[in-house]
Amino acid sequence: MDSAEPLLSVRELSTRFAGSSRGALEAVTFDVPRGSIVALVGDSGSGKSLTALSIAGLLPEGAQATGGQILFEGRDLLQASARELAQVRGRGIGMIFQEPATALSAVHTVGWQLALALRAGGQLGPVPLLQSASRAGRAQVRELLVRVELPDPDALVDLYPHQLSAGMRRRLMIALALASQPALLIADEPTTGLDAPIQAQILDLFTRLAQGERRGLLFITHDLCVAAEIASEIVVLYAGQVVEAGPTRSVLGQPQHPYTLSLLENIPGHGSARWPASAASGPAAAPVLPLWPDAAGCSFAARCSQRAAAPERFMRCTGERPLLEPASARHRSRCFYPRLHGELEPRP
Repeated sequence: MDSAEPLLSVRELSTRFAGSSRGALEAVTFDVPRGSIVALVGDSGSGKSLTALSIAGLLPEGAQATGGQILFEGRDLLQASARELAQVRGRGIGMIFQEPATALSAVHTVGWQLALALRAGGQLGPVPLLQSASRAGRAQVRELLVRVELPDPDALVDLYPHQLSAGMRRRLMIALALASQPALLIADEPTTGLDAPIQAQILDLFTRLAQGERRGLLFITHDLCVAAEIASEIVVLYAGQVVEAGPTRSVLGQPQHPYTLSLLENIPGHGSARWPASAASGPAAAPVLPLWPDAAGCSFAARCSQRAAAPERFMRCTGERPLLEPASARHRSRCFYPRLHGELEPRP
């Protein structure tokens, strides 16, 4: 694989549920380079988790990828067999799910679960881990625990997940994903529900894993504050479409799509030194959830405050689908009138 090529390249990915009148994902496109963190951002129902499941080949029953490409290390995963996908998962792509309670076994110890992950990834032989004869295996588990900065790893091996704090269980999830030494990590809302200090520690760990070890990280979050903290690039999803994408500084400092602007305006402290102030005045609007319209126009048209203020000026928005087009060299937006939604000054 050419080192200049992205580790992951999603091109025009479309996914549909059986019986649905429209796609759940429509022409989703973005890249994840090696050593970079890309944040996939949007409210609940925007398609973030479905994008991750499409990439990993773990779509729920009734859902199917209907078009596009998912190029991982130059290979199209949509053309891979079920057996080939199973080999890619873990060894190539590691998944970190949102809720440890559903992803961890309550009846097996930390050491047993990490040993299973190591064996699945070909990093550990068939010798039972926690028997006295398996010192090498125990050492590998301990090394994983140290890598994710879990305290007292020797004692932790024999504990059960319910005996760990929420932050420790999230670190354990990261350790499980790292067991197979994947090139790409996909983390689905991994900091949700954690208090601020623990969240900061987890974000710092992800940064070091991506940049220090040259992994790619696709970080899924509904929280723009978290995305701003960790990601070099942001991809904004609304109703299964990428509506804006580009460098974090550009997307958050000069948002070109009204949905991105609405997400910014609902952040506490928006307009302070930390966040750019919108050109529009007035209180922040309520959070905007996808409507999944059947109409042929812009998916955000029914919620767009600019169009609502002067609908006669924006007839095109309800009759034609906007394309994802460049707003600058690396910044793209799916809006016919991006400049009408407020010129923002870049953050210092």
